[in-house]
Parts: sequence; structure tokens; C-alpha cells
Amino acid sequence: MENPVVEEFVPSSGWMEGPRSHSLVVDLPGFKKDDLKLQVTCSGDLMISGERKVHQEKTVYFEQTFEVPKNTDTDKTTGKFSGEILCVTVPKLVVDEKRKVGFSEEIMTKDLKNTNSENVVEMLKRNKGIVMTAILAFSLGVLLTRKSESTGN
Repeated sequence: MENPVVEEFVPSSGWMEGPRSHSLVVDLPGFKKDDLKLQVTCSGDLMISGERKVHQEKTVYFEQTFEVPKNTDTDKTTGKFSGEILCVTVPKLVVDEKRKVGFSEEIMTKDLKNTNSENVVEMLKRNKGIVMTAILAFSLGVLLTRKSESTGN
């Protein structure tokens, strides 16, 4: 019997900032909710890992740690997995409310709807190709810059 194959997977991911929270969006094709583990480390970072069996002799896994943006409340971190996309929302810390600014109810309702993680996931599903292309282009730019700097060009 052959040794099972274990393949490491590096998912596409990116942070999005809303008025009240930061959202980490991770593309996890082929994974199910039960395959995933999400935790906040003791240093306040997000660690996301997962493992799934492709077939009897092949397993795919990943483990990534993400630095959480400053001024966030990691104790109130939530995650939602829908359509192979994991959206982790970390609320921003509430600032001192000594200064109050008036907003109409219509603006507040619209603002809340625009930051809903379901809307973020839906937008990403519609624009998945564009988002992934942008992430890949950015990553390639960083890689080329580092390579250029390391060769002294």
C-alpha cells in the first residue's frame, strides 16, 4: 500500500475595512465548515486551519496566522462560512463617545446594511475573479519587489 499524500494549501485571503469592523475574507475551495478551525491566539492574532480528505490516499491541509489590525476587539470576533468563503469579522474598539455626531436613521440603517458580513460574502461571490486577481497581482508585486531588492537592483 502506498503512503498517503498530504498536500499543503495556501488560501487566497485579504482584509477589508468597514466603519465599525475589519473583515478577513478567505477563499477555501472544497472545504466545509466542519473542516475548519478558527481561533484567536494569546498574542491576539487570528489562526485559521483546516484539513479535508480528497480521497482515501490524499489529504489537503492549511494553517495560516493573520495579524489583526490595531484598535480591534478580538474578544468579539465572529466567523461565517458560506459558499467556500470564510468571512471573519473583528469589531473595532468603541471610541470615547463624548463627542456625538447626529446621523439620520436612514443613513445609520444603510451603513449597517453595507457592513453586514453576508453582504461582504455576496459581493465577493459576484466579484471573486476580480478580488482574487487583485490579491494575486499585489502578491506578485511584493514578491518581485523583494526579489529585486535582494539582488541589489
